[in-house]
Amino acid sequence: MTDKSHNKTVLMIALEVPPARSAGVQRPYRFAEYLLEMGWNPIILTATTDVYGRFDHELQVPPALASNIYRAKAADINKVVSIAGRSPDFLALSDRYWPWYFSATKLGAELIRKHKVGAIWSTYPVLTAHLIGRNLANRFKLPWIADFRDPIQCHYNPHYKNFNGLTRHLERKIVSSASKVCLTSAESAQLYRDLYPGEPADKFFVIENGFASIDLPPSATPEKFMLLYSGALYGNGRDINGIFRALRQLKDQQLINADNFVLRFRGSAKPGRFDAELAAHGVADIVEFAPPVPFQQALAEMQQCSANMLIQDEVFRYQVPGKLYDYIQSRKPILAICPERSATANVCAAIPNVWRAWSDSELAAALADILKGRFAAPLAAPELEKYSRRGRTRQLATALEGLAAAKP
Repeated sequence: MTDKSHNKTVLMIALEVPPARSAGVQRPYRFAEYLLEMGWNPIILTATTDVYGRFDHELQVPPALASNIYRAKAADINKVVSIAGRSPDFLALSDRYWPWYFSATKLGAELIRKHKVGAIWSTYPVLTAHLIGRNLANRFKLPWIADFRDPIQCHYNPHYKNFNGLTRHLERKIVSSASKVCLTSAESAQLYRDLYPGEPADKFFVIENGFASIDLPPSATPEKFMLLYSGALYGNGRDINGIFRALRQLKDQQLINADNFVLRFRGSAKPGRFDAELAAHGVADIVEFAPPVPFQQALAEMQQCSANMLIQDEVFRYQVPGKLYDYIQSRKPILAICPERSATANVCAAIPNVWRAWSDSELAAALADILKGRFAAPLAAPELEKYSRRGRTRQLATALEGLAAAKP
């Protein structure tokens, strides 16, 4: 193997990769998949599958990549230690998977020696992945990219203030040690420049999320207008009461009813979770909650609905949900419920057929407009490609090449 080949071997550290079913799978998995296509040798250091809560066995990993996946024993401390049915919060610092650190640093060192790794990439929101990356980068004097899919929660979410002193301490060590810190939005990158003014501004750079370039069934339009929300809902950050109030207004105006409209939440909640809200707003007959499906089926459904919807409340103003890019791929109209000048709003501003709304009146007006069905031409294929994960991977390859060139 030549030195050039050595420089194209990258150790990628991520807790969740296939067969895990999680929104967090796509970024590390697609980076690895497309790096392999581009002549790189991605070595994936991940966790044993017993810590995954849900599985997607329909996602087929190419054999060449599957042979590069290595699993270090992991544990969820919340399941290992329980007092009266609960695990104390302080035990989940840096995160609840911290026992993974010990087996992963050992296995990671073996992989670096065996494969002559030239660079390291690790990804948060499991902070332990960055701690593993830091340990290995320092020990083997390797360039390292710390990838933050979201800012550390204590920077933006008041519900995560407890014990944030330790989290911030660990983050400072990560940021100080990393060769580069990658964020997924310009707003997040600027937040980190402001948080760490002593670091070079260009240490923080952006590679947005994107959509996976996979074969999907042809687009179709259902007979009944279907507004689709695909993915998780949170009590703090993705409040559904605003859309329920807007639907009530449209029902009262006789613009929608159970015969011509349905809002479908796919994989968002257990049955009955929102019964009280549905009853309070009088929209139970036009809203349905459907069970989760594998990733490719979820993408296909985005092609078969009338319009897609996302909710990104004020607390998430630095982040852009990954599903926005999947929605962009569908070329269907998008209702984006998010505040003005947020990261999500800024991305949406450049996409045709996106209605951004925040107040109840904006929501009702946007929905009424979408129901009229008068849409601009969607993005053409060349414009669409810049939102793909393959295109984003080219950015990562460029960053890794830059670090290799700068290495003494």
